[in-house]
This record gives sequence, structure tokens and C-alpha cells, in this order.
Amino acid sequence: MRFCVRCGREFPREQLIRGYCIDCFKKYIGVFEHKPVLKLTICPRCYSWLFRGDWRVPTSLEDMIKAIGALEISKYIRSELQLIDLEVLDITQKKLDFNTHLKIYLKAETTTFNVIEEVQGSVEYRTCPRCIARSSGTYTHLIQIRFTKKNPPPRFIEGVEKYLQKLISPNDLVNVKYCEGGIDIELDDAAIAKRIVQALSHEFSAKIITSFKAVRFDHRRGAWRGIVTYSLRIPVLERGDLIIYRGSLCIIKDLRGNRLVLLNLSNNVYEEVHMTAYWNGDLKYPSRIEVERYIVKNVEGDKIIIISETSKNELVIKRKHDLLRIKPGNSVLLIKADNIEYIVPGDLELLR
Repeated sequence: MRFCVRCGREFPREQLIRGYCIDCFKKYIGVFEHKPVLKLTICPRCYSWLFRGDWRVPTSLEDMIKAIGALEISKYIRSELQLIDLEVLDITQKKLDFNTHLKIYLKAETTTFNVIEEVQGSVEYRTCPRCIARSSGTYTHLIQIRFTKKNPPPRFIEGVEKYLQKLISPNDLVNVKYCEGGIDIELDDAAIAKRIVQALSHEFSAKIITSFKAVRFDHRRGAWRGIVTYSLRIPVLERGDLIIYRGSLCIIKDLRGNRLVLLNLSNNVYEEVHMTAYWNGDLKYPSRIEVERYIVKNVEGDKIIIISETSKNELVIKRKHDLLRIKPGNSVLLIKADNIEYIVPGDLELLR
């Protein structure tokens, strides 16, 4: 046991600091070598704040003071003490200055205690690099949205635009540019850019190609800075399209998110196919399609005689399962796609 050198009360040795009990130490010595002054730097445009050299996302004044306080106060407390934690009890702000009462939790060897201290601080408003870049039109990430057809139907572009409006806040954008057959989105936030790219890829089965163009070397970070470009290609597929799937000519009967429902013209069987089949080459558009309408002239056993509406040429075809109910006067379609030929009922809906 030892006696406090100030009040004379008896305490275990480990509860004394410099020979003072905790109450006397707080009252006559104090926990600070020098009174700290907290300085906050906040962007007046986006309200991000500077902490340890990096601009952080906007948060409450209380959270800023707690973070800055934990960093600064540890520099000013006496060497015998270790900062454990702190709480912001209240904040009084007047223009660019503020006062705050902090409950500071400290440790001295094996003894822990807390103290309430009033700390002063000031706020400096400084435009962050991101807002400076936005005002000058500078961006770090570019999302190029294109389609597999040079001039896609307007509804495809409109569908992407509506989806983007749900994903992006105007404050997230540097710029949006419309070009022939696509959209360019300029951003300066890597996390937002990745979120948009992933969402577009999932929603529209877009293929992504990523590239980087170096602009300058950042010596502080030891890395190159530049523009990351995400090139997205969205497949333009519609109901009624003729398409070749694994060597068979098919018609797209339905689109269900990332899946297509195909009618195989060779066997009249429906098949559900994932959109990835388009990108791995299993599913592709024919390079050339010809469709000619014929009228059924006569049916003789397993043979059907048809005549072209335009050229009046006659053909004799074999009666297949999908033509079993065909009768004279009905129409059929002769479809030629690359090196594939099929004859199908004339009432089959084709978008071509």
C-alpha cells in the first residue's frame, strides 16, 4: 500500500500515478501535456472530410470529432497514459469554431479510468479533389455502353437509360454523353463504377472488357493514375428473331431475364438457353437470311407441292411432322440462313 502525495489517502501501489491517486492526478496534474485543438477539414460541396490524408465519405459531425479526437488526443496525453476510447458527449458550434465535451477512457499500467474534458476545435472548408475534378470535367472511370447491333431499336437504349436512373445519383456523375448507338458514363469513384458495371452485366447480360490508360505517376502512392475504361456490349435479341443455336436454325419465342426460349425448327422442340451462349459462340445471328412465302398447291401422301408467291416456281418437299396438318391453299415459308434451309408453316411469327 502507498499514500497519495497530495491527499494522503492510502491506495494500492498500482492505483497511483506519479505518486498521485487518480482523483488528485486528474485535478492537479491533468491528463494532457498540452491541451489539444481539433481541426476538421470538410468539403463544402459534397461534405466529404479529410482524415489521415484521405477524403472520407460524408458522416455526422460527431463521428468526425470522434475519429479526429482519437487520432489527436493520443498525441497530447501524458506518457504514463494510454488512450483506450472516447465518447462525444455534446457539441457547441459557432461559425467555424466548436467546443465539445469528450469522455476519455485511459489506462495507466494496470489501472483504467475516465475523465471528461472540454476540447476546442475549428472547421476548415476546402474543396476536395473529386469536386475539383468534377467542376473541370475530369474523370477516372469511363463506362462505354454499346450494343451488338450498330443501330439498336430505341427501346433498347431507353431500357438501359431507365435502369441507369435507378442506379446512379446525379451527384455521382461527372458527365453522360450520348454517341451513335450507345452511352458513355464518366465517373470519378471506383466503387460506384464497379457497382454500375456489375448491375448492367447482370441485368442485360453484357460482356465486359476492362482497360487502363495511364496518365501520370503518383509518387505518394507509388502507382500510376489514369482512366479505367469498362467497355460493355449488350446483346440485341428480340422475340421472333431467327438465330442459329449449335448448328440448328431457331426462332426466339420468349426472353426471360438472362434466358431465351428457342423453338428449334429442325425438330419443333422448345429449349431454354442462357444468354452466355451468345458470348461463347453457341448462339449467333446468321450472316444472311432469306425468307420466301409459298402456297401449298397439292398434298400427295408424304409429298407436298408448293408454289412461290413471287417467282411462281414449284417445289416438291417432304411432309414433316410440323406440316402434317397442312392443306392445299395454306402457306409455308422457305427460310434460308447461311447454309441451312427449312420449310415451316406460314403462320409462324418472324421478326427477322
